[in-house]
Amino acid sequence: LEAAADSAKGGLDRRHRFAMGNGLFSEEAAGQLPTGGSSVTVEAHCSHNGQCVSFSEHKGDAVTAQWTAAQLHVAIEVLTGVHRQCQRLMFRGRLMEPDSTLQSMLGCDPEKLPGRKIKLYLYVDRHRFPQKLGPFSLVSVPLKGGDFELPQVADECRRCGFYWDLSRNVLEGHGLQARSERITGQVSPLHPVTLEQADRGQGSVPTDAQDFVWSYPVEHWQSVESDAYSMERWEHISDGTAAMKSFLSVGGFMYFGAKNEVVGVVTVGRPQDGESGDIFFDEPKGWLPEWTVALLEQGRFQTCTIKAFADLGAELCLWLRPKEVVEGADGNPLPVQPEVPHGGFVYLFHSDMLSLDKAETALDRYFAVLPGPPDPEPNDCSVSGTPKLFRPFTLTDGDPFPTAVGGERLAPFFDEDEDDTDCSGVLGASFTMTTPARTAASTPASSSAWGSPRRSLFQ
Repeated sequence: LEAAADSAKGGLDRRHRFAMGNGLFSEEAAGQLPTGGSSVTVEAHCSHNGQCVSFSEHKGDAVTAQWTAAQLHVAIEVLTGVHRQCQRLMFRGRLMEPDSTLQSMLGCDPEKLPGRKIKLYLYVDRHRFPQKLGPFSLVSVPLKGGDFELPQVADECRRCGFYWDLSRNVLEGHGLQARSERITGQVSPLHPVTLEQADRGQGSVPTDAQDFVWSYPVEHWQSVESDAYSMERWEHISDGTAAMKSFLSVGGFMYFGAKNEVVGVVTVGRPQDGESGDIFFDEPKGWLPEWTVALLEQGRFQTCTIKAFADLGAELCLWLRPKEVVEGADGNPLPVQPEVPHGGFVYLFHSDMLSLDKAETALDRYFAVLPGPPDPEPNDCSVSGTPKLFRPFTLTDGDPFPTAVGGERLAPFFDEDEDDTDCSGVLGASFTMTTPARTAASTPASSSAWGSPRRSLFQ
């Protein structure tokens, strides 16, 4: 019970604590809304879509000149769906610090203003989650069809998904230890792979693959540990072991042949320095509560295990298969559908999946997979033939290994403050990770999964 309470408290803390600039930005920082001061109307001009939002109250409380930027961010988040982490409010050429009030920025009593209206500029950071997802790299996982225990794939499995098992012996064969005899994973509904045969070699998709699914993180993935300390040399830990751990803790795609046998598995990670990535996503679109209700009965929403996302309040995630049609209780398609021609990921920012509270559901969103990179990458410093570094995501309980190892040396830690467009060997600001300095022979995922021209794995 104590563990469950701690877990619930951790989720609550993640939802209400965010890093903002160099200081802490939280619900507590916003504080109790002031009732004193002159009532005003705030008009925010949004940089990401050119639209303006105007408001004079939030949850029944009138906006006054004593409101701080932190309190304005909360109201704007609900109105626009832009995470407060990605907001910057500007006025008179100055940034509003979290504790700055409207009156202090204005420099006079707003009662003297006609209409008591204050126009702010809202700069939206579109280069970090949850205003942006990815790109992700795809790395092969060394699992074979015989490693999985699969059910008989029937029509219901194709509609709702199914579960698989991996035995302890299989895990130990890949340098992992489990505390139980087997682990069980859940996958999304099956969907045909429509990538042309000629392009499959570029995308880590087996030539004999006919269907694919997304495999979610397994329950109690924290109990699956690396066997590094039992080895004489940490250098013997392979990228395959890191890919295995990532597949179990973050998830990945599984490909199936004509007889419903597993013919390939890949997991997702962060692109190496100078690489543009392998799978790309469109800008976020709002997720409707009625879609959540329709998919809830299939048990497809899973806990978000990527620390950078969970720290910003992302509680649950789901993979939408290509051209997913969400049905109502009567079995008929809902009048409005998510636009995911190539599939996509959904993120919910609240634990109560049936919540209709706008303040909780405002950030719910989905990211549709794109058929290729959205724009040319001017900072893509990749060199053809260079082996791919596998950079797994940091998990909600820390790194997936004590350290990731590769080549002949320990890979360094990277500074979160570095610029992620720099190709000199530094890491982006979104993640903190140790990475393998891998120089071994290339694998099916060691080169770009797209080539030229780039094509979607999930068309």
